Amino acid sequence: MENKSLFSFQLIILTSIFFFQFTELAFSDYWPQEKWRTSSPESQGMSSEILSDMLDVLWKEDHKIDSIIVIRNGYIVLESYKYPEMKQHFKHQIYSCTKSVSSALIGIAIDKGYIKSINQSLLEFFPEKSPFDQNASKLEITLKHLLIMATGLKCEDTKAYDFKGLKEMWQTEDWVQYMIDLPLIEQPGSRFEYCNGASSLLTAIIQKTTGGTAYEFAKKQLFSPIGIQDIHWKSHSGVTIGYSDLTMRPLDMARFGYLFLKDGKWNNRQILSPEWVAESTKKQINNSETDGYGYQWWIIGPNIYAALGSHGQRIFVLKDQNMVVVFTGQLKDVRDRQPDELLYNYIIPAIKSGTPLPENQPMRERLNLLNTQLQAPPPRFVNRNEVVESCITTCYEA
Repeated sequence: MENKSLFSFQLIILTSIFFFQFTELAFSDYWPQEKWRTSSPESQGMSSEILSDMLDVLWKEDHKIDSIIVIRNGYIVLESYKYPEMKQHFKHQIYSCTKSVSSALIGIAIDKGYIKSINQSLLEFFPEKSPFDQNASKLEITLKHLLIMATGLKCEDTKAYDFKGLKEMWQTEDWVQYMIDLPLIEQPGSRFEYCNGASSLLTAIIQKTTGGTAYEFAKKQLFSPIGIQDIHWKSHSGVTIGYSDLTMRPLDMARFGYLFLKDGKWNNRQILSPEWVAESTKKQINNSETDGYGYQWWIIGPNIYAALGSHGQRIFVLKDQNMVVVFTGQLKDVRDRQPDELLYNYIIPAIKSGTPLPENQPMRERLNLLNTQLQAPPPRFVNRNEVVESCITTCYEA
């Protein structure tokens, strides 16, 4: 009887130690260096069975998802590519996920004193330019209105308008002048109206205030500090395109999401102020599609926000679950919500615990098998280093 009691006591002690070690790993400060650390799903409280069910459906039915990355507690628990030979180096056009990067650059520029405030007038940044119609109300358009997609301007540059405004903007050399010349049809700040042109103004403001392109600023102040090197960001007339056209590796998309998960800190260096992270990822204005919109981030639910790009690009940050999820794809419809469905139907249900689960070796082997044997060879048109080239009429909206 005494031996049994002693064994029970020892088991309790060992379980407690294991729990606290897991808690320490889960919530201690960790940032990936050149590579991420990896783990089985069960070790991070997730189900290999449910994740393997997702891959089974995904690859067998040949959905146009190119990659899925699931990171929990700083560990990769799933890294899956449709084209396995591209795992290490391929970059993907991330479309409107670019907007969340442009927003982050505004936050950094404010932190470093290049920009005074989000309440500065848009026209204040470009004193050499005047709107065609000389509408005094345009002075009321602020940087914040650009960030929350509430300029009041007649953009008409989304799919709902057959990208009419976007096509017109691409025919001009000076996108800033094009935007400030648009008719003002409602009070700035009064209503959310998705506008790619508003995001293009963000990178123009970065260039105007810092003296270099937004791409140059990003490489120095954002990408390099968090270990992102293999990127490309296109420009128009010498100005970095703020609404789209950034290509990067899926694991680097995860780094960007992880920076926000860690409140703007990386390797104990504050890249973005925690205040900016909090403000940009909380509801600033209503929209008809999600729970709200922040500073170029979509609010998906309580403590869940996302960078959304057309054709299946996603960076989800799930704060309460200490998790980042990335999708890239080539979905036919620019507004296809398949990644969102996979998140809610499989990935979130796969979260079973805040502590480790018993290892499920058969299901883990099934997951690994699905991750290696059901993938497709790359199609002939896919460039090994960059998937989905950009063009005027495909770099649309989220």
